[in-house]
Amino acid sequence: MKFLEIFIEKPRVLLLTLAFIILAGVSSVLSLPIQENPELAQRWGSVTTTYPGATPERIETQVVDQLERKLREVTDIDELDSIISQGFATTVVEFSQELDPELIEQTWSQVQDKMSLVEPFLPEGATISLVRSSGPPITNLYAIKWQGKDEPRFVMMSRIAEQLQTRLNSLDLTEKLRVFGAADEELSIKVDPSKLSSLGLTFADIASAISSIDAKKPIGLLSNANSSYLFKLKDSLIDISSFNEIPIKKENNQLIRLEDIAEINIQPVSPVEEIILHNGQRVVMVGISATMSQRVFEYVAQADSIVEELNESLPDEIVIEKIYDESVFVSEMFSNLSTSFFLATFFVLAFSFFFLGIRPGIIVTAILPFTVGLVLFGCNLIGLPLHQTSITGIIIALGLLIDNGIIVVEDYKYRRSKGLLPAESIKESVNHLFAPLAAATSTTVFAFMPIVTGEGSSIEFVSGMGITVIFSIISSLFLALVFVPVLMTYMEKIPFFKNIEISSEGYKNEFLLQKYRKFLFWAYKAPRRAISIALAFPLLGFISFAFIPKDFFPPEDRNMFQVRIELPKNASAEATLNKTLEVRQQIIDSELIDIDDEIWWIGSRLPRILMNVIGGDTKNANNNMAEGVYFAKDFYNMIDGLPQLNTLIAERNPDVRILVDNFFAGPPVFADIEYKIIGDDREVLGILGEELELIISNAPNIVLTGTDFSGYSTNIEFNIDTSNLYYSGLNPAIISNELFSMSNGVIVGTMLDGTKEIPIRLKGSNGLNGVIDQATLLTLPSESGLNYIENFGDSEITRKSGTITRLQSRKLNTVQGWVQTLTLPSETEAYLEDKVAEFQSRLPAGYTLKQDGQADSRSQSQGQVYSSAVLFIILIIAGLVFALNSFKQMLLIFSCGMLCVGLSYLGLFIGNQNYGFIGLIGVVGLIGLSINDSIIVLSHIKEEANKRDITKAEVTEIVIRSTRHIITTSATTIGGFAPLLFGSIFFHPLAWGMIIGVLGATLLALLYVPAVYMNMIGIKD
Repeated sequence: MKFLEIFIEKPRVLLLTLAFIILAGVSSVLSLPIQENPELAQRWGSVTTTYPGATPERIETQVVDQLERKLREVTDIDELDSIISQGFATTVVEFSQELDPELIEQTWSQVQDKMSLVEPFLPEGATISLVRSSGPPITNLYAIKWQGKDEPRFVMMSRIAEQLQTRLNSLDLTEKLRVFGAADEELSIKVDPSKLSSLGLTFADIASAISSIDAKKPIGLLSNANSSYLFKLKDSLIDISSFNEIPIKKENNQLIRLEDIAEINIQPVSPVEEIILHNGQRVVMVGISATMSQRVFEYVAQADSIVEELNESLPDEIVIEKIYDESVFVSEMFSNLSTSFFLATFFVLAFSFFFLGIRPGIIVTAILPFTVGLVLFGCNLIGLPLHQTSITGIIIALGLLIDNGIIVVEDYKYRRSKGLLPAESIKESVNHLFAPLAAATSTTVFAFMPIVTGEGSSIEFVSGMGITVIFSIISSLFLALVFVPVLMTYMEKIPFFKNIEISSEGYKNEFLLQKYRKFLFWAYKAPRRAISIALAFPLLGFISFAFIPKDFFPPEDRNMFQVRIELPKNASAEATLNKTLEVRQQIIDSELIDIDDEIWWIGSRLPRILMNVIGGDTKNANNNMAEGVYFAKDFYNMIDGLPQLNTLIAERNPDVRILVDNFFAGPPVFADIEYKIIGDDREVLGILGEELELIISNAPNIVLTGTDFSGYSTNIEFNIDTSNLYYSGLNPAIISNELFSMSNGVIVGTMLDGTKEIPIRLKGSNGLNGVIDQATLLTLPSESGLNYIENFGDSEITRKSGTITRLQSRKLNTVQGWVQTLTLPSETEAYLEDKVAEFQSRLPAGYTLKQDGQADSRSQSQGQVYSSAVLFIILIIAGLVFALNSFKQMLLIFSCGMLCVGLSYLGLFIGNQNYGFIGLIGVVGLIGLSINDSIIVLSHIKEEANKRDITKAEVTEIVIRSTRHIITTSATTIGGFAPLLFGSIFFHPLAWGMIIGVLGATLLALLYVPAVYMNMIGIKD
């Protein structure tokens, strides 16, 4: 009370304190990072293995086995998945969801250390590298476009892309830069194999001749007493003509030069491995990702100015165009959130003025800006950026943060109506309300704590909302107990209010009051009536839960959708391009969706365009894949057209695997339905996978299925006759070396071309990559002259599964299924449950089945909330016992929280929402919110019951006195959630569960709690 007297007696101290709160909030708004989504800990990554020419079996034995053995020594690694194909392998590393985000970087360093221990033991030609698959999403995409009339010059465009990359790299707070679709240059030396063999030379001889003239390294150091000089040969390989003059052999007194047997030029690497299309035009693209600690609008403006400056120096044929800008979506999101904020503010203030009156309404209104200022100041102190979930937390809290103020105002009015002086009213109100308000606030805090302190990516995604809600309600408690009573005292000194009885303020209707009094008296006369009415709605909610569809996270409400195409494994990027252009035209011709823009990645997976997109950081072994992002003109037109478009495109392209789908929010999920069959024999795994895939393909809503063994690769296998090889004076190694050189080619050095160092590739000119039939006609030098490879053995074309997959070092076959767009996997999962269980019972000994996909992700995320919630429910119980000083009363209030779980389910059912992670957050949050009003009603009844024996008629009057602020707090809480119904669909389940839950909680507070309490203490008529 002495603390309050300081503000009452010294108004300047009050004004300075309030000014500090407002200035701290404004300063925080101007300095806090602004982004679309919260940052997720980088729990995913991959170790890529490159071993050109090696079979999957060889890579597994010589590289992956020892790599996984070392990585398993990192205790925080939860799962290791390896995908091994011809020449490549990817080992996906996933950290435990329980790993503290603060330890993520340290754990990645441990992974890098283990890789360093493996590297010395790798076979020659094999390399491993770490790719971090998470981090911030792409901020901007810039396309370098050719506008000339002649053929596009992709080499020039690629050089410009590299210039742009270098300039953008100078920006502060830049996390990552990557060039997509660049034409990598090389100096190509295409040797005629027949000419080479006729000279008795090999590709190794040519490589040695080039290396002997390549003088990049210094010879030594010349020095005397005064100075020293670097001694080196002058670099003679500076252009194509210098390569033409390289001597390779002297024959018949004639010097044979490289140009006599080879064609030499600078050209893009062939075959092309990555192609980017923008609206059907091939482009080179630069992607830039800013760190999560920046203000995205300012960052994008700086990047755009750099691009504009470079654009001015380019020739007319080339232009740099921004084709993706994350800040546009962030701006749209903030616009929607701002609308929701002001709409919620309007509802809250309107209800406050209507129910409380002008004077209390003004005081309650004053709480809003000061509470928001304290919340923003708190966000600044802990470094919480402004993004979708943190701002939504503030919007949600708008309806909660004045609850305490309303209760204090109403109690103060009641004391003044009894004739107490302002100082006495303040003292009694604060003394009486401190414990119940603190208990109510603590229960709300504890209810939202599981989404702040829980573990895992799902929790990290929504934790910002929990933090801002907690900041809001703690700030509102402080303001309600400190500033509201002081402001009420000052308001009574204002002449305008002197003639207005404070107790008479607010909406009054005698007719409704009498009807309400009669209803309460009728309900309390037989308490089971009140209890039955109050329990009806929670029970309906529990019954309706069985009929609520289940999902993981709601769809992303951007006007974006994706198209994925997968051709047979041997398909080249050019073949994938042709199919992509065909599918693209089909989408345009369908006219089902109004398309505004499109970007295609061919030969690589989709990069991190959204927070939960993983896998596009490398392009190894993805030539047969294409993934496109389409931007629709209207979100709802897109949603309506997607199912039909998916069906249409799949029917018109039965020769490829294709899927059209929208994006989803939340952590990454790689397939709707997914099962992993784990065992040792690949042949058995393949048979079991085919059987399970057939089961899944017959389930409802399934549009696409696949297994790890679905794809086959075509190879040429050569069986060497070592005897013939020996009589010809050759050894077996020369065949593999010459085949590799004549097909892919070998890098024999580098050449500086201007400011860029380009590789020198030596290869055959017969085009083995394009003509399989010529494989056996390749020539080799021998003692007798020229020989064909077919003279030393037999070759055959084989078709086999070209992929080995492993989980925790055991082989597996992953069976996946995707459901029709906009349908829920949970329906299909329910259908498959018995059939998959029957399949699992028939598995051979030593084989197991593991469920992944959306079902596993959903259960893991919800389990993390449940495990965290248990502790805080115990704390809620402890707080109630402390505040109420009674176990029976604690059980009464706690039962209100449990009943509100059913009310939340009823809200989801009425709003036609799915029960997923966001719905669960609503359920947990409602447990804390729902008991606040019940605590206040119970405290008012107890206050009078402790003074004297009261009757049911007196209980009725006590509840009527409490009703005004109960209805006001409920209305303002609903007013805070209602705007979310008109905003992002991401929060619709939360809003519906909370709105219906708060309505039901009002009935519990006004009917259930008084009726049960009357029975507990035996109140008579």
